[in-house]
Amino acid sequence: MTSPALSPLAGALARTDFAESWYRWCDARRDWAAEATGTYDEDSLLTASGGFAALPASEFMRAYRVAGAEVSRGSTGRRSFTVEVAAGDVVCVLTVQLGRGLNSQECRLAVFADGERQGEPEMLHTLALAIRRSRGEPDPEPPYPRPIIGSRSQLEVVSREIVDVLGQVARGWTS
Repeated sequence: MTSPALSPLAGALARTDFAESWYRWCDARRDWAAEATGTYDEDSLLTASGGFAALPASEFMRAYRVAGAEVSRGSTGRRSFTVEVAAGDVVCVLTVQLGRGLNSQECRLAVFADGERQGEPEMLHTLALAIRRSRGEPDPEPPYPRPIIGSRSQLEVVSREIVDVLGQVARGWTS
C-alpha cells in the first residue's frame, strides 16, 4: 500500500523533528522541569482530582512571546490566540484554540509567502500522523493527541520548541 503524498506543509514539517516532537509534547506527565530553562514556584498544574488546573490564555500567549514569536489574541472569550514566526517574506501562522477548562492546544498552521497563503491551514495533530505514516511508521496510541499542558515547565518547553519548528519551516519554505 502506498502512502498518500504529503502536502507541501507536511513536507516542510517532515524536514524538521516535528513529528517525533509532537507526540512528546503531548505527554503531560513527562519530567518537563528537566528540559525547561526557567524554574517555577508553582510548576505542576495537577489537581487533587487528577486533572490539570486551567491556565489563562494570557499565560500561554506570554510563553510563546518569550519563545520569540509575535502573538495576538484571537476571538474574545474563545481562549484562542495566533502565533506568528517569520523569516523574510515567509510567515508561519499558528492558530491555537485552548480547550475549555483544560490546557489542551488545538493548533492549525498556515504558511504565507509574499502575503499569499500557501495552501489551506492544516491541523498539527493530523500533520504529525501523516508524516509518521509517510515514513511507514506505525500509528501511535492515541493517533491524534493534543498537547495538554500539565506544568508551566511543559508550557515553556512546548512553546519554545514549536516556535523553533515554525522558524525552521519559514526559513526553509520555497514558494
